[in-house]
Amino acid sequence: MITEDVVETRGRTVEEAVLSALTQLGITRDEAEVEVLVGGSRPVPGERLSASEARVRVYRIDDHAAQARALLEELLTRMEIPCRVSVRRGAARSDGEGAPPVLLDISGDDLGLLIGWRGETLRALQTAVNLMMGEADSAEGRRIILDVERYRARREDQVRELAQRLAIRVKRSGEKYTLDPMHAYERRVIHLTLAEDPDVRTESFGREPARRVVIHPTGPAQGGLPEAPARFGSRRGSSFGRRY
Repeated sequence: MITEDVVETRGRTVEEAVLSALTQLGITRDEAEVEVLVGGSRPVPGERLSASEARVRVYRIDDHAAQARALLEELLTRMEIPCRVSVRRGAARSDGEGAPPVLLDISGDDLGLLIGWRGETLRALQTAVNLMMGEADSAEGRRIILDVERYRARREDQVRELAQRLAIRVKRSGEKYTLDPMHAYERRVIHLTLAEDPDVRTESFGREPARRVVIHPTGPAQGGLPEAPARFGSRRGSSFGRRY
């Protein structure tokens, strides 16, 4: 698929597919916004896909994304943090309304300072960028999402895996499971991951920063071997939830 401002291509790796699209559009990587269609957020440039070819959709960057990237680059320069910022198109909103978010990937060496404890610094920087772009309170605008060396993508993968493991545990035991307090985007991953599972339902309760997700069974216990306690990777090695 190709139009004046977007092209969809395939390749053995994401990098190969992106390079093909850039050639067809006649633009550089700095002028492009990449949406990975096969493999979701997991493939990264140079990573070979085992199940199928990589497939990407590459857009000519729009003014809003270009402005957001330039703003972030200026902030990081003033912070004296050498790095590279590239643009990726985020997943479409679940309600089907509004434009997908702009995802700014930050890459470089020794960027742990930008992430902070459990991503606190990254979220603070993301909030600042959205405020400066005027998108923090806009339901219709293209929200800016920041990621550092795929930290956020890896964290979402961990939360997604945790949700699936806990759903199995809840279905086998027939008892609800309450997770420890989570950030909003992590709770959203839990809800989306289990939304299509007819045997469980999820809900959030409490106030920030202590808002939690509860996974409820929708039927009787299914039995089976008990699951090992689900653990979520953290510096403290603590469990990420508890059964009530």
